[in-house]
Amino acid sequence: MTKEGLVHVGKIIDLQPIPNADLIVSATVDCGEGGKWKGIVRKADFMIEDFCIVFLPDSLLDPEIHSYLPFMKDSNWRVKMRRFKGAPSEVLITLPRIADGCIHIGKDVTIEYQVTKYHKPIPAHLRGQPKGNFPEFIPKTDELNYQRYPELVDSLVNKAWYMTEKADGSSTTAYRWKGEFGLCSRNLELKKTADNGYWRVAEKYKVEEKLPEGIAIQWETCGDGIQKNPMGIKGIDGFMFSAYNIIEKRYLTFNELVVLSHHLAFPMVKILGQGECFSKDGIEKLGEGRYSNGKQREGVVVRSQQNYDGVPISFKVINLGFEE
Repeated sequence: MTKEGLVHVGKIIDLQPIPNADLIVSATVDCGEGGKWKGIVRKADFMIEDFCIVFLPDSLLDPEIHSYLPFMKDSNWRVKMRRFKGAPSEVLITLPRIADGCIHIGKDVTIEYQVTKYHKPIPAHLRGQPKGNFPEFIPKTDELNYQRYPELVDSLVNKAWYMTEKADGSSTTAYRWKGEFGLCSRNLELKKTADNGYWRVAEKYKVEEKLPEGIAIQWETCGDGIQKNPMGIKGIDGFMFSAYNIIEKRYLTFNELVVLSHHLAFPMVKILGQGECFSKDGIEKLGEGRYSNGKQREGVVVRSQQNYDGVPISFKVINLGFEE
């Protein structure tokens, strides 16, 4: 099913040479509401101010429809963030192929280019048995790329912040509401079964017994058989990254989250740094680093310590050296 918001009309606003590369250059593109990104283009294809088509991360191309981009076969037709000869390649930048698509910067042309969104496969031991849809009274987890929403970065400047390691696994939510306990994958509530990985983590930390009324917690389920287990976890485990007060319709603040983590004896994602005054200098490098086992980490998540209208300022910075 085609999903909008994946492909935008952009404009080349900067071109920079890449060391030891004669035919390609590093391009910065402005996609209006689609964000500002960096990518690699052939030197002969573009000049500054030229229009282009920009495929955002996790755009999934169709091999037949997009056969004019044969090099995408190497990434299974999925747009991934990475580095090429040391230069950032955050998006796929191409020449326009649909004339009426190039009306203005930022125009969403996902439907015209017939692109779908890539979703990480769910291992068999996590799928479980559906009980119902994801509860409407709990927000779903979905961290935003800082390049797509630069206003988030600007709004965090000079505010108290903290940064956590982005655990590479599968998003999980548990809640207690009106006396009922529930556990969910990203999109579904699941029945309690002995062989389900999400439920194994919940039982390991006795979440059903300990979780207070009106609270939902969200964690990343990681380990054997999940996203190639880059963290090198033995067995299966969970790392809490967020909690939501259903009654007050707000997220818990950083200090409240830490207190809840201790109360539940449920580990949080690794905290990499915090401070009272966030600066965006060098933000593009924040995602770089390795997990404790030495493998490249997926990236980091940066959040405000306090809420604003019940929601923290939050965005992710992907490590361009991470390989799935």
